[in-house]
Amino acid sequence: MAILKVSIFQKNLTEGLNLSLHKKLAALKSDFLVFPEYFAVDGSIKDHRSLADRTKFALDWLGKLSEAYKGVIIGGTVIREVDGQYFNAMPVFYEGQLVDWYHKRYLTDNESPVLTPGQEPGIFILGGHRFGVLICADVLKPEYVTELAQQDVRLIFTVMNSPYKDESVDEKHARDEKLYCGPAREQGLTIIKCCSAGNIFGRRLQGRSLAVTPSGISWRVAPDEEEKEILKTVVLNA
Repeated sequence: MAILKVSIFQKNLTEGLNLSLHKKLAALKSDFLVFPEYFAVDGSIKDHRSLADRTKFALDWLGKLSEAYKGVIIGGTVIREVDGQYFNAMPVFYEGQLVDWYHKRYLTDNESPVLTPGQEPGIFILGGHRFGVLICADVLKPEYVTELAQQDVRLIFTVMNSPYKDESVDEKHARDEKLYCGPAREQGLTIIKCCSAGNIFGRRLQGRSLAVTPSGISWRVAPDEEEKEILKTVVLNA
């Protein structure tokens, strides 16, 4: 097994993107840097259509970061237009280049009226690692995780906007067991979950980022840090 360093950026969406953040992330020494779903949102973005106007800026920002950061960037998500259709799309960057895209396949109720679901699994081989990607509600489809495992993927990145729920810590941990720990244990997977914090489209979020291996939770955001911006590098055997 190889030692893998993954930097999980639980980003506060109200903070925007700026030069000081760029410098901090560029200095990281890790194999992967993971952003959350819709990472380029800020307080001025009110809906998916207005978020689409931010896509070029977000991609340029990630491209410049990828020129300095030496690992693979799992670029959260942006709204991507293809032939008049709009997708919740994840860009993957490496060595200053946009390598490819993954389109979210299982859309939420607020996405379905304006976005088109993707059709293909997201599987990449970069930096000597084979990995798969999922976007938010995709994890509610266990067949998507199984599909990746059946194609010899053992490392999966999930990027999220997790809406706030009034629930106990035990209830949260039970959901982690169902969606992450159980599949990781049963199928020999390492799963990284990167959440956003703050608000999106007027909705409050909870940052519940974590890292799971077949043997259990390697790291998980503490309950009192779910509304905080956190940058955490975890070291894993993967």
